[in-house]
Amino acid sequence: MNEYFKEKQQDLLNSLLPLLPEPNANNTLIDGVLIVKREATMHSEVCLQQPVFIFSVQGEKRYNAGSEIIDYKQGEIVFQGAPMPCSSYVLKASKEYPYVAIVLTVNMYIMSELIYTFEDIDTTAIYQSFSSLGKIDATNELVDSFIRLANLLNKDENDIKVISPLIVKEIYYYLLKSPLKDKLMSFAIASSQNNKIVKVISYLKENYNQKISINHLAEMVNMSPATFHRHFKMVTTLSPIQYQKSLRLLEAARILQYENINVSETAFRVGYESVSQFTREYKRMFNSTPKNK
Repeated sequence: MNEYFKEKQQDLLNSLLPLLPEPNANNTLIDGVLIVKREATMHSEVCLQQPVFIFSVQGEKRYNAGSEIIDYKQGEIVFQGAPMPCSSYVLKASKEYPYVAIVLTVNMYIMSELIYTFEDIDTTAIYQSFSSLGKIDATNELVDSFIRLANLLNKDENDIKVISPLIVKEIYYYLLKSPLKDKLMSFAIASSQNNKIVKVISYLKENYNQKISINHLAEMVNMSPATFHRHFKMVTTLSPIQYQKSLRLLEAARILQYENINVSETAFRVGYESVSQFTREYKRMFNSTPKNK
């Protein structure tokens, strides 16, 4: 843990905790910024998590994306670069010592815009594949930027509207100067291998209930099937078929919770031909049998 963070941690908590009277995940007036407080160890439900930065201000958490697991603690920043089926577990939290975090939804446009402001940019990373998850200790500059962001959340709405884009951009800038740089570039630059995989993920999200051909997906990004499969698994830790299965099951869980549709009809709607197979795979993913809420 960065020693500077230890000195400044209480400043962050003083700004954030008044905004979090209850243990919850709260949206803020800054677009794409969420603040989180938990007062007990707990599991989250599996969900399709969009790309994020998570800055842990206090407490510890375990994050599971695909088949990759990462533990992080206060003073650390986690990056997730591709939309992924995720779950998490708060490892350390109590009423007296809550888990507190700032979550930023990643804006790849801002990221790519900033990349090209660096005069000495080395773009060789775009030819490599990187896994979706990364973790760093917050640098001194990032700690200061997050303090300014936390302080701003206590200002009036007009201050937030005008100043927040500048602070968010500053955070991105310092992240691009951190050890996460190559991984960030690999997702933000349009011609990169990782960005190509993200384009395929977008296609799978729109066609999750259809039969897919690995050859067709590979052709979409001008790769051989073997190369595409290797890159896809490197980024997501899942095969394209496993990823599509996760999308189907997540949509099935949503349907069963919010729509008046029975289990068998739900299975067929998300692309399963066998209700028994759907039931087995649903139970494996959610640790419960499918049923209407």
